Amino acid sequence: MLQYIPCPLHQLTGLNCPLCGGQRMVVALWHGQVTEAFWLNPALFIAAPLCAVLWIWRGRPNSRTLLIALTLTLVWGIVRNLLKL
Repeated sequence: MLQYIPCPLHQLTGLNCPLCGGQRMVVALWHGQVTEAFWLNPALFIAAPLCAVLWIWRGRPNSRTLLIALTLTLVWGIVRNLLKL
C-alpha cells in the first residue's frame, strides 16, 4: 500500500491547502486515471502543465508573475474549502 506524506495544514486545521490531493493526483496520472486525477486537485491539474509551458516559453518567471501565481494559489485554497472540493 502506498503511503502519502500527510499535509501539516490539514492535520492541524482540517482544511485543505491548495496542494492537498497533489500526491494522489500524480499517482492517478501515473496509472492513467486522468479523470480521477483532475478531481483530486483541479487547479493543480490545470496550472502545473501551464506553468511548465510558460516557463519553457518565456524563461525564468519575474516577480509579477510569481505574485500572480501566489495570489491565485491563495484564492484556490479559500475557494476549495468554501466549496469543500
